[in-house]
Parts: sequence; structure tokens; C-alpha cells
Amino acid sequence: MSMIKTLQVPVIVGEGEAQFFIEKDTRISPPSPPVFTVKDIKKWVEVYTAKVIKGKVIFNAFLWKTVVYTTVEHVHDGTVNGAVYHSTFKIPFGGFVELCPFPGEKVEEGAKAELLDADIEGSKDIWHDEDCVEGIKVFNKLLEKTVVRLKFKATTIQHVTVATLPKPPYSCDDQMPISKEKSCGDTEDFSEPDEDDE
Repeated sequence: MSMIKTLQVPVIVGEGEAQFFIEKDTRISPPSPPVFTVKDIKKWVEVYTAKVIKGKVIFNAFLWKTVVYTTVEHVHDGTVNGAVYHSTFKIPFGGFVELCPFPGEKVEEGAKAELLDADIEGSKDIWHDEDCVEGIKVFNKLLEKTVVRLKFKATTIQHVTVATLPKPPYSCDDQMPISKEKSCGDTEDFSEPDEDDE
């Protein structure tokens, strides 16, 4: 005989994605030394708030960027010497993403917003504000242009009624079904018959 149970489960009611253009002019020097050559650049996105309103997700985020670069301290006989520095920028941005509701569902305020993906689609770094150190060209500013793609989903808690089947009876070790002919303590004798019995 089946049993009726009610489950409380999260249900996806809609999804959506959008692209955002971020532009920021950042000064590196001063206080840090100006940039001679760039060794490495790493970028990532941090979404720190996301709320669902009717048909949309509104959010706030940071675009983080770390630049590792060399500097010029002195030049001797054609050799440039200098320390390696890094600068990390935190660029705030925000906006909204329209959510497409799934069939039979509605995206309403009160649903939970969840970030599915945050990709940096492309970027362009423009170094400018040139300077000269020991006859070597260096840069003081970075103009950042980046395109970010964000994808969100909205979920709500819903109650779902399901029918379950009862568990079959199990043996003592809870692995094999109980035989109707033998109990848990029954064993079979597989020893050879005695010669006297033949």
C-alpha cells in the first residue's frame, strides 16, 4: 500500500543572463612606482548582493583586477634593474538582469536569487600618462575596459506531494529478502554423507 508524503523542495522558476560594460581609469603612480612592463594580469568578478524583484534580479558586484609589473630603479650598461610590484583594483558595478519565467511559473519578489555564472567576456587595457625614469618610458595610469556576463536563476520553496511504496521485509543483515521457507537462524548442511549412511 502506497504512502503519501509532502516534500518541501526548491524549484527553479526562471533564468536569465546579460552583459555589462565596465570602464575605469585608475592611477598606479603615485603612490606605487610607475609601470615598466606587465608580467601578469588576473581578473575576477564578485557578486555580493542579489535580490529578486518582479521579473528581474538586481545586483551589486566588484570587478577585481591584480596587475603584476616590473619597475625601473636604475639603468646600467643597457640593463634595467627594478623591483616587481603588484596593484589590485576593486571596481564596483551593478545593474539588473531580466529573468525568463519557466512554463507555469512566475518570477516574483521574495524568490531567491542565485548566481549561475560570471564570465569576463573580454577586456582592453590602455596604459597612458607616460613618464620617463632613467631614460626608460614608464606608465602611471591604466584605463580599464571590460565586458562581463552574468547569469542568474530564481528559486522558490514549494510543497510537492509524492506517493511512496512501503519497504519490503529484510533479513537480519538488512541485505537479502527473507525467505518464506527459512528463518534468519536456519542454515544448510553441505557436508558429505557418512559411509555408514549409504
